[in-house]
Formats: sequence, structure tokens, C-alpha cells
Amino acid sequence: MFLSYVNETSNFPFSVALVIVAILAVIEGVGLMIGAGVFGFLDGLLPDIDLDVDAPDMTAPSIGGQFLTWLRIGRVPVIFSLIVFLVAFGLIGFFIQGVVGAIFGAPLSALIACIPTFVVCMPVLSVGNVVLGAIMPRDETSAVSRDSLIGKLATITGGEARKAYPAQGKVKDQHNQTHYILIEPDMANDVFPQGESVLLVRRRKSIYFAIRNESNGLID
Repeated sequence: MFLSYVNETSNFPFSVALVIVAILAVIEGVGLMIGAGVFGFLDGLLPDIDLDVDAPDMTAPSIGGQFLTWLRIGRVPVIFSLIVFLVAFGLIGFFIQGVVGAIFGAPLSALIACIPTFVVCMPVLSVGNVVLGAIMPRDETSAVSRDSLIGKLATITGGEARKAYPAQGKVKDQHNQTHYILIEPDMANDVFPQGESVLLVRRRKSIYFAIRNESNGLID
């Protein structure tokens, strides 16, 4: 009965998600046995995002940057985040289809069911990344404090940074790792357009304050 349920057309995306999880687990397991992390390259495809978020601020930061920070992407290896998402997507999808089928006598179409399932998966992914990040050992050799980024050059990458309206920017630490942070002008009258290079001078909570890069001698 269970096999017939998971093989129904309306449950196809959720069955595929769980099958992919099984395949990824087998491949990674074999890789670990031979001493190679098969999916380690995925971590290099995403920027290192500043995950240490303080209390909410009454500003209007970059939506994309805030969303990725909320998901805690980068807290654990990407392959683990992918597995958490796929498992949540598959199980939540089955649950939603089961509830809808019990109430209305028929499940949703596969495409429509994916929409609420995806939405519900987002907070599950965020919590999953936090939990895994807390229990997994981390390599501290390349860890940097947030204040260590002060004094470095950053580039505005998303939107326009104005006073009380921070924009997303990127900065490299001493290990040459890229961090995506929120940047606001330190001077009230300054406006930093996308692509401008700025100097980070201080930090308040999750917001970095910057001044214009007036010296050509300064490099990233």
C-alpha cells in the first residue's frame, strides 16, 4: 500500500526527492570510505555568508542577503543542506498530499502541491542548518571574527547603500574567503551605488559602516 502511494503521479516530485537523497548518501558514503568527499566542490560554488545575525533592525537591507542569512546557508557543507531540504521536501509533500486526500477525497496535482511544500521547507531548512551546525565539528583554522573585517575594502554588490538603508556587499578576509555582508555609509550624506569600492570602518550588530575608498593604494 505504501509503495503504491509513493508511486502515485501526484506524489512523483516527493518520491524523486527521497530517491535523490538515497543516491547522494550512497555516493558520499562510498567517497568517505575511499577518503574523498565527493561533493566537497559544492561548497566552493556558494559565497561564505555572514551568519552571525543580531536582533532585527528597523532598516531595509538586501532581501536576498537577508534570506540567505536566515536560511543559514554556509553553516554546514552544502551537501548536508541539500539533503535536509530534499528530505523535508519529500516528507512534507507526502504529508500535505495525505491530509488533502483525506479531507477532499483526492490529492493536489503534483505541480500545485510543490508550492506549499517548498514554502514549508524553508523554515525546516533553516532550523536543520542551525542544528547540524551546532553538532558538527568545524574547521577553526580559517574562522574569522566579524570585527576582523573592519579596515578591509568591500564592494557593493546589491542595490544602493544609503544612510539607514544598507545594501549587500562582499569582502575578503585574510584567508581570501569571500563574505557577503550588509553595508551602510558611515557619513550621512554618502550614497554607495552598486559596484563601488568602500572601506569598512566600524560595525553595529550585523551592519558594517563604510567610507569611500579615497586612496588608490588600497587594494582588496
